Amino acid sequence: MQRMNWVDNLRGMSILAVIFLHCTFAVNGNVGHFYVASEAINDILMPVRLGLMFFVSGLFVEAGLKRGLAAFAKNKVKSILYPFVIWVGVYAGTKIVLSHHDQDVLSVLLPHLTGGGDITWFLHSLFVFFIMIIVARRMPFWLILSLCLAGSWLLPAVPADSVFASFDNSHFNKSSYLFIFFWLGDAVVRHKLDMPLLVKKTWVLYGSAAAFILLASLMLFVPALGQHAEEHFSWTRMTPLAPLALASVPLFAFLAMRTHSRVIGYIGTHSIVFYLSHFMVIKLCARYFQEPSSSLWIDDGKYLFSFACALLLPWGICQLRNHGWLNFLFTLKKPAKRSLATS
Repeated sequence: MQRMNWVDNLRGMSILAVIFLHCTFAVNGNVGHFYVASEAINDILMPVRLGLMFFVSGLFVEAGLKRGLAAFAKNKVKSILYPFVIWVGVYAGTKIVLSHHDQDVLSVLLPHLTGGGDITWFLHSLFVFFIMIIVARRMPFWLILSLCLAGSWLLPAVPADSVFASFDNSHFNKSSYLFIFFWLGDAVVRHKLDMPLLVKKTWVLYGSAAAFILLASLMLFVPALGQHAEEHFSWTRMTPLAPLALASVPLFAFLAMRTHSRVIGYIGTHSIVFYLSHFMVIKLCARYFQEPSSSLWIDDGKYLFSFACALLLPWGICQLRNHGWLNFLFTLKKPAKRSLATS
């Protein structure tokens, strides 16, 4: 599949939305005067933010499989499984070193290796999805949708006292929900649907916009769904919203096609760097910015500082990669493969 600007833009938009969310974690929600906007944006994007990332990844299944199963598997090991292992080591190691009390290495590693890592879970799920899709792409959509929604709704959470417990013990529910988006991305290419032409159809674009408006309204005005319910967050509550979230994808594709931001395109092109490395800034800022300040203006400064650094660190790493440095952190492939959704 040839690189298309709208694909990079859509990926960049989704990564930027993830960074935007994580910056609120860096300051423990103390975002100063940005509170209302931050809360609303993160609420609205919650059902689709991660789904768009997996939708883009699914667009590259067909091209990969055309090279044969052996080449397909080798490619995914080099570009997904390898950086997963590397960054599990980075984040688990950092957690152990910076911990204020002794932690058992295995108790830190196991949640990461089983997909419960606070940032590496994406690569874990993505690698599993690329394996699952070989069989799933032969199945009808109604069956995939039914199975995934059932998994999202019914799978039990990892017990909190288990050695596999992590920050998100419902990550298997989350993966079940997100696999539908990945399957949809593959289906678009497999059925030779031309997204730029499809979203120009009035009924598609208006229907998708209506679905997203309804989705956004539910997230904003139903108390049990939004960020205010984050303390009791479970991916099971997103399950009924999946049809609306899926129907919203054409709208975001349309927006990506109308986007001419070099920043968004750059983030999308270098998505694996921005996704994996920005969280180092989030964790560092979280150590010092957790307490609210006496002034909202100071909170503003902390929030903006976190956001700026979460973009600047990955950008700096990208510059080093352009000179042949640090490539080993992200891929075994040469030349460097610079996106989460590798072909």
